[in-house]
Amino acid sequence: MVPARRPDSDGEGKVPERLLTIPEAARVLAVPESWLRERVRLRRVPHRRLGKHVRFSATDLEQIVERAAQQAASGRRVAHAHGWPRTR
Repeated sequence: MVPARRPDSDGEGKVPERLLTIPEAARVLAVPESWLRERVRLRRVPHRRLGKHVRFSATDLEQIVERAAQQAASGRRVAHAHGWPRTR
């Protein structure tokens, strides 16, 4: 007799990875939702779309953090809408 397969299983006994919404991912990353939404809109952060819904895997969040760390290490700065960094 073959045991019944769970519909949420990939056959190896693993539970599918839970995907996070924008508000959930923003809390995990400790960034404003608006910052994350803008990066998604500009396609600057890894994410997944399920129809019109945006979701993030744990791997996506790790890549976002790694990329931010690489940019910080390289000393790369991007001017903000407020004109930062300001020149006198």
